[in-house]
Amino acid sequence: IASRLTSSLRSNDTVARLGGDEFVVLLDIGVDEKSASCIADKIIKEIQKPVNLNDTIVSVGASIGISLYPNNGDSSDKLLKSADLAMYSAKNEGRDNYKFYTPQMNIEATARLEKESNIKIAHNNNEFINHYQPIVDGRHKCAVGVELLMRWDSPHGLISPFQFIPIAEEIGLIIQMTEAALVRGLTDLKQWQKTHPDFYLSINISPKHFMQDNLVEFIQSQLSLFDISSDTLRVEVTESMLISDPKKAINIMCELSKTGVKIALDDFGTGFSSLSYLKQLPLDIIKIDRSFVMGINESKADEAIIDATLVLAQSLNMACIAEGIETKEQHDYLIDRGCHLIQGYYYSKPVSAQFILNNEPANVA
Repeated sequence: IASRLTSSLRSNDTVARLGGDEFVVLLDIGVDEKSASCIADKIIKEIQKPVNLNDTIVSVGASIGISLYPNNGDSSDKLLKSADLAMYSAKNEGRDNYKFYTPQMNIEATARLEKESNIKIAHNNNEFINHYQPIVDGRHKCAVGVELLMRWDSPHGLISPFQFIPIAEEIGLIIQMTEAALVRGLTDLKQWQKTHPDFYLSINISPKHFMQDNLVEFIQSQLSLFDISSDTLRVEVTESMLISDPKKAINIMCELSKTGVKIALDDFGTGFSSLSYLKQLPLDIIKIDRSFVMGINESKADEAIIDATLVLAQSLNMACIAEGIETKEQHDYLIDRGCHLIQGYYYSKPVSAQFILNNEPANVA
């Protein structure tokens, strides 16, 4: 890559490697936006060419950030900082492109750093709490378990996970947050099981967390510590876990399954993994995504996908949970087709642990 960069530039330009996969190109004076764009395009095309490494062909891409003197900085440090912000903006839009620095990028980066800092502080201050959405057996109108959903109990009120989970995943804090959430969840589950021994807890594990080597060991140790039967814990995984390292993901699922923990495939049908994975995965449950449920009585295609999923699950001896149920029509459609496990606002929004403790767990719906 270094050779390709130097060959793409003029003799009076400079190329340096900062470290890892980051390079800096210093263009000689007299460069404007148009010429910088042409050079960036040339670099991208050069780097895109396949590389032969020990008889293995690999391809890489480049994300380029560009800053111009003196508008984007009057010193080398400021120019590098501006180019760095522009590069991350380019990476966010996918590889093989370039971005020029704009002042807005600095505003966005500052806001981002503030969010990251606030999330770290909130974790240290134990501001993240558990809410639980009941999973109901629609035949008996009785909750059989709950799905754990994290909330941020900030000084400004409850904050949705959509606003902090993605950032927590990117900065690597999601593992510690999920482990703390599981401990809180098992504490609550132990209390609920005093009156309903088979009541279960379902928890989502992020792809980054799931691929940790000590995941199974941690879950086993917590179940043992709380003296909770492993078959009353459900771990929800997504198809995206299979993209980066399918073999490792499958091995971890198999290890987890051997402990007795049930595994649910979340958001089924919304990813890109092959159906052949279903034969290899030790799955106990398929969760029908709310995007298909919303199409009941409105989209024949969505209904066909739901019907096919139910047949598939039955053939593979798996249970089905439909999530996002909001109307009686959606509820009745699923019950009529043998999907008895229902999750959604039709029965209950996510509720606090205290709400469940103040009510019979099976009747929280």
